[in-house]
Amino acid sequence: MLQPKISYYEEFIGKASHTGNIAGRPSYRNQVVWYDDFTGKAIDSTYDYTFASANSGTATITVPHCLTLTTGGADDDDCEFAMGIDFYPQYNCAIEARIRCDDIDKVAWNVGFSDQQSETSADVIAFTYSGATLTSNASDGAVFMYDPDADTDYVYAASCKGDADGTVLSTASTPTDSKWYTVRVEFRYDPVNTRADAIFYCNTSGEEINPQADFVGMEIDAATYNTALCPYIASINHGEDAANTVDIDYIKVWSDRQ
Repeated sequence: MLQPKISYYEEFIGKASHTGNIAGRPSYRNQVVWYDDFTGKAIDSTYDYTFASANSGTATITVPHCLTLTTGGADDDDCEFAMGIDFYPQYNCAIEARIRCDDIDKVAWNVGFSDQQSETSADVIAFTYSGATLTSNASDGAVFMYDPDADTDYVYAASCKGDADGTVLSTASTPTDSKWYTVRVEFRYDPVNTRADAIFYCNTSGEEINPQADFVGMEIDAATYNTALCPYIASINHGEDAANTVDIDYIKVWSDRQ
């Protein structure tokens, strides 16, 4: 049996872009895959997701097909949106999402993996960045983050392993109101050294990730390789007593099977 290997992508053009172009039953081999374009009527917070907030924040589906996290109306009100705690760095789990904020200078956000679906303290999310100091309230995880309390208004990547913070990596990109970012966090398990490294990619125009052009950096031994993590998105008011929104266009999560 022939086994073609594709290193980049296939492009369907002409008639193939308007008609069925795959025969047979496509299937992911040895991969767990979750993709949500938020086209449903409402967020399923019973089976698919867990949502927690301070002061009556909400997670809703808005047009066009976005998850919208809306905080409460006080400073430090937060929203935390997560899947199950069943993704392991040792199985090369990854998350990708497209995110924007309408009032970026007043809201901090996280997209990535955390060992908790929500922090036990109110008004706290997994990772924040004040001045030049990273605070990882999660014990294990890796995320992209933005925090208006940072000395420099960039989108950053960060991780922690066993309550020990990793290096903060900068995209050198300053977000503006309603500017889209596409971010991806990938764990790569190193069986020789029994460690999980985190690789960070960010497209600062909100386009599809190009791994060569959008590589931000790698954190060696970023999280405990056999600790269960959950895909995690969060936002928190930092700077005003008013409700703020963060939109997620889609979320994609994948992992090797156990």
